[in-house]
Amino acid sequence: MPRSEFGRVMGRWAALEEDVLGRPWPWRGKDLTVREALYRTLEDEQEALVRTRLGSRAPEATVALALAQRAFGELCGALAGLPEDLLHAAPSPGQWSVRQTLAHMLAVERRYLLSTLHAARRRDGDPMRPAQADLDAASVVADTDGAEDLLVRLGEARRETHRLAGALPGEALTRPTEWAGYEVDVRFRLHRFAVHVVEHTIQCEKALRWSEPEGRRIVRRIWATRGEHEALAPAGGLAALDARMLERAGSLA
Repeated sequence: MPRSEFGRVMGRWAALEEDVLGRPWPWRGKDLTVREALYRTLEDEQEALVRTRLGSRAPEATVALALAQRAFGELCGALAGLPEDLLHAAPSPGQWSVRQTLAHMLAVERRYLLSTLHAARRRDGDPMRPAQADLDAASVVADTDGAEDLLVRLGEARRETHRLAGALPGEALTRPTEWAGYEVDVRFRLHRFAVHVVEHTIQCEKALRWSEPEGRRIVRRIWATRGEHEALAPAGGLAALDARMLERAGSLA
C-alpha cells in the first residue's frame, strides 16, 4: 500500500471528534467503540513489529514487553517536572486527575501480570481467571500516595512485569485466557501492557492540556510503531498489515 494511502487513513482518524470515538464499533460479535478500533490497530502494528524483530535472540515475550517500557518512558516524559497540585487537579467534573489515572494504571499493571502468569501456567482443568481475592489484593493502591510516588511504584511494577512475563517460553503465548469478556491468548495479553500504558498516557495528556484531539494522540502512537516497523520489514512485508488496517478503516466509514 502506498505510504500516501496509509497517511490518508491516519489523517482521517486523527481528525475524529470525541463523540465519534465513543460510537459503537462491532468486534467479534459484540460492540466496542471506534476508539477501541484505533487501539486494535495499534495492537496489530505492535504484534507485526514484534514478529519482524524475532530474528534477535530475545524471546518474543521480552520483545513485546519492551514496547510497554517504551510507552512507560513516554508517560514519564509527559509528567516530568510537573507540580503535584496540577497532577491532583481534575480537568473537569467527573474526569480523573493524573493522580487517579496513575493509581488505576498501577492496579491494572499488577492485575495484568497476575492474569498473564495464571494463563501461562495454569493446567487445562484450572479456572480461566485467577482467584478474585488475588485480583482484589493486586488492585489495592494507597490513597495517601502522591502522583510522583505512584509513578515510581508503577515503574517498579513494570520492571516486575518485564522480569516475570518476559521469561515466558514461546509455547505459553498461545495459552487461552480472557480479557474484557473475550477469549484471547497470552500473546494478546502481553500486547495489552503497552496499549494500556499508551491509553492512559493520552488520558493524562488530556487532563493537562486539551489542545490536541484524542484521535490524533492515538494516531501518533500507531504511526510511531509503523515507522519503526518500516525500517525493519522486508520489501512488501507490510502488505497483510495494510490490508487489515484498510478493512478496519472501511468498517469505520
